[in-house]
Amino acid sequence: MNKHLIILALILMLIACSPTPTAVPSSPTANSNNPTTIPATPRPQEVIPTTDIQPTPTLITAPEPSGTLWLQVLSPQDEAVVNTPQVDVIGSAPAGAVISVNDEILIVGDDGQFKTTVSLDEGPNLIEIIASDDNGNETSLILTIIYEP
Repeated sequence: MNKHLIILALILMLIACSPTPTAVPSSPTANSNNPTTIPATPRPQEVIPTTDIQPTPTLITAPEPSGTLWLQVLSPQDEAVVNTPQVDVIGSAPAGAVISVNDEILIVGDDGQFKTTVSLDEGPNLIEIIASDDNGNETSLILTIIYEP
């Protein structure tokens, strides 16, 4: 257990000292039946636009160039417009990875899944999701969720 606390503290220090990712303009894809893939920054992002009030789950993946760390977000969809003041962030990453969703820190369970609820302000909201492992690898995604009550 102490090993996990030390690793968590080191990862938090790495996150605090790392540069802040910036949003990359998105380009919609023509086929909305295919999952959307968003590589780790600074590469361009692909997004499936939606006009639904409640977004449908879309797989968003941010692979680490080394291939050892990956991050998949099933929900919410980037640029989704919602009418509720909270949204569930649901995804997967390697078991034991540390996930930061905005300022909340999560440890991915043995099943490789994570879930947390994020409160939204009216208008556009940025949700930054960062995955880190104990080897110092890191990958991230930034989603924009629009809350219209």
